[in-house]
Order: sequence, then C-alpha cells, then structure tokens
Amino acid sequence: MRRSLFFAVGFSFLSQPLFSVQEEIPLDESQLFTEETVTPVEKLKDDTVQDAAEKEGVAFSGSINSRNAYAMNRDWLLAKSTSTAKNQLNNRLQNNFTLEARARHGTRAIVNFMNNIYAQSKSELKTMTDTTTGQTKTYSETTNADYRFTEAFVDTNIARAVYFRVGKQVLVWGRGFFWNPSDVINAELRSTTDAFQFREGTYGLRMHIPVGTFFNFYSFTGVGNSNRAEDMLQALKAELALQYGELAFGTVVGKNKVPTWIAEGSTRIATVDVRLETTFAMGDNRPRIDSQTFNALSPTTYLLRDTPVFKGVLSVGRSFELFDVADRLGINLEYFYNGAGYKENIFDKNAVLVSYFVQNGVYRPNYYGMHYLGFFMTVAKFFVNDMTLGLNGFTNLSDSTLIASQMLTYTPLFNFTLTWQNNIFTGNPRGEYTTSGMGWYTELSARVVF
Repeated sequence: MRRSLFFAVGFSFLSQPLFSVQEEIPLDESQLFTEETVTPVEKLKDDTVQDAAEKEGVAFSGSINSRNAYAMNRDWLLAKSTSTAKNQLNNRLQNNFTLEARARHGTRAIVNFMNNIYAQSKSELKTMTDTTTGQTKTYSETTNADYRFTEAFVDTNIARAVYFRVGKQVLVWGRGFFWNPSDVINAELRSTTDAFQFREGTYGLRMHIPVGTFFNFYSFTGVGNSNRAEDMLQALKAELALQYGELAFGTVVGKNKVPTWIAEGSTRIATVDVRLETTFAMGDNRPRIDSQTFNALSPTTYLLRDTPVFKGVLSVGRSFELFDVADRLGINLEYFYNGAGYKENIFDKNAVLVSYFVQNGVYRPNYYGMHYLGFFMTVAKFFVNDMTLGLNGFTNLSDSTLIASQMLTYTPLFNFTLTWQNNIFTGNPRGEYTTSGMGWYTELSARVVF
C-alpha cells in the first residue's frame, strides 16, 4: 500500500533561500521543491469499489528512513571556486507512521504521521499574518525536527453504492504521468527531486459514485483554510469507460476563482499507452508578479483575468521485453504546455524580485514556465532481481534548464531497501532549476518498512 512516486523508480525529488545581487541566488530547497508522500492516496488501490474483508481491527505500519545527502555548488564543481562553503551536508531520519482502524461494511479511518529529525538543523520559511491589517510577514526559523499529519480521513459508504472520504487527504486528480494542470485541489504538488516525499493533504469531502464498470462520478468539496462556507472549492468529474479507452470531463469552481473546465482521455495505440489532460479557463487562479512594475518597497501581486488560458499534457509510454524478461524496461515521455506560464525568465531578474517571487507563494514549482518535457525510464531486475535502476530527465524548455536524475534501489530483504540517488542541475545558470547554484545532489538512504 506504500509506494514512493519516483517516476517509475527513477525520479529523485528537490531546492534553497536566496539573496545576493552579484552571485547566483540560492533558493530554499524546501521551497523550490517540496516533498511527495510515501503513501500517496492516488497510489493506493481504491478498495471502495471492492468488497473489503469484513473484519474489525486496528493496524499500525510505517517506515524509518536514514537519509544522508551531500549537495555540491556548481562553481565548485566547475573549478570556478575552491571554497566548499556553499556545499551542504544533510543527514536526517525520516519517519512515517500510519494508523488504520477498520470497521464493518467498508468503513475505516486512517491517520498518516510524518516526522523528520535533522542532524544539522534546518532553516524553514514561516509566514505570519497580522489579524488586524491582514498583512503577511515572512521570516526564517531554525528547527531540529518537524512533525506533520499529512493525511487523516475516514472512508465510509452508503449501501456500497456511494462512497465517501472525509478529512485531510491527497486526491487522485488528473491523467498526466507527472503534470496535472487540472489539479488545483491538492495542497501540495508532486516534487521533482525527492523520492521519499510525504505529500500534504487538503481538507474536504470526496464522493465517488460508480455505475457498473463503465461510469464513475466524482466530487470533492474542499475546505482548505477557509473559515466560511461560501469560500469552499467544488470539483466535479464524470468518467466514462469506452471500448478502447476512457474519457472524463469536469470542472473546478470556487468563490473569487475563475472556473476551470477539464477534459481527459487515455487509450492504447498498438503497444503505446497514451494519456491526455487539458484545461481551459478565462484566466488563472495563481497570484502573479509583473517584473516591469515590481516595487521592492511595496510589492504587489495580481490575478490573470478575462484571458483565455489553455493548459495541456500529452503522455506516451510503453514497456519492453529485455533479455527475455517481459516489461523489464519501461519508458514514459510527457510534454506539458502551460498557457499561464511566464513568457519572460523571472529568475534572470534582480535578487530582490526573485526572493519575493519564491518566498511569498507566487512561484509554483514545475508550473512556472510555458513548456516542459519529462523523460522517465526504469530498468527492473538490474543485474539482480532485487535491484532497479531509474534514469530520468526533466526540463523547463522555456528557460533551458534541466534536471538529470538517477536512482538505484536494492532490496536485499523484503522490508529493507538501500537507495542511491543523484540529481544534476544544468543549463542556463539563472533559470528555474539552476538558480540555487546547486550543481549536483547525491544521497544514500537505508529504509526499513514495518
């Protein structure tokens, strides 16, 4: 039931704070690239449409992961500097605990708790809001540990015909392999550089009505941080299973938000799996900045309105037989067009503007540019049966930056896994994936699941 999204075992996922006008601007790793859930709800087998064992009980499971990483500055790697001051050693213990209480008739409750313990401590950006003026202030806080309840929800149903999930949850929303432009619901997106991401859920009520095997209706009423009923978000989707694939249509609406209309499809052409996801809206609901009018003393944001905005994802993938082993090699290629992306390179502007852009919730990782391309490859049974190799690339075509990733996993015991991952950041030195100044990130981890 637990699985890390690392792009068919490869894509390790990352980012660092910034400042300095003359030098490359380091970004906060936790800000630029967030973390993905080891038990993402979207990767769980949805047993709401199956008859679960009618047994009451409580189950406790989890994982303990020792992660040891070293991040190297690009200038040091290229011998432009002999100083290792900008290189970083990062050792931490990442713990995940899940408590499941199962009742009869397919009803259960799940709480997922995540904890990091840092050997070198960690600097986190915090936001404080003045309740009188409504103004927000960003500040840095050093911590040796953090704790989060990433998910906490209850599953129940009415006569095995209507299924509900209420509470804090990560949703399956979208058809793309990595990018999901229709997902304006989840509180945290998938990370590109952290293979052991624990994704933050969002509060709400999900409903699922299956009709046989050919039709599904989904709805999600999102509470988020709203304290008024009229501020809640509402998402609807209808999915139809056809002879040669699936089609889905839906919408996401909310107060002070432009409605987002969704169309999705998936099929197989010969031996190639094809997935398509598109959205349309008369504007965009993410705050933006205008680099031409930006004032460091009084920074402001705006919303894109009354402008047609299309977004789309096209994914193609196929598995291959390799050395007489079926499906040993898997390859996926995905293109993402973001009609709301910036046409200019914000990361090439002055340091104050870039700092505000990243640290005040304006920057949305992997949805900042207009054109992206991802390549994800997996080789199972690499040399031995218990070893898997992933080689992947992830590029922002708009600013010519690239992350090349490798992940090697070895499971000598059924509940013990060793992982070696590497991320190389290259391309335009002042772009989305290179502005931190980091050139190479390598990590060794040992994980026990129980």
